[in-house]
Amino acid sequence: MHNLRPIPGFNGIYSMNADGAIYREQSTDARGHLRNTKFIKASIHGRGYLYVRLSLNGHRKMYSLNTLINKTFPERTQLRTLSS
Repeated sequence: MHNLRPIPGFNGIYSMNADGAIYREQSTDARGHLRNTKFIKASIHGRGYLYVRLSLNGHRKMYSLNTLINKTFPERTQLRTLSS
């Protein structure tokens, strides 16, 4: 969990490092229960690209790991696939 940057557009809920590891930050849910920091595992979808399912304001959506890396780390251009 070194060098984490917040993912733009997610209000500090999710952070990621340059290797593409995504973490949900510690928070409280709508019922007031504490939610600890959690690693979000990417899955393979389509032609070998990695995707993660993130939620914002109760709506879940799948995001390409490459898209999130490019938004969070614009200085990186390497694509993450099954072979890399």
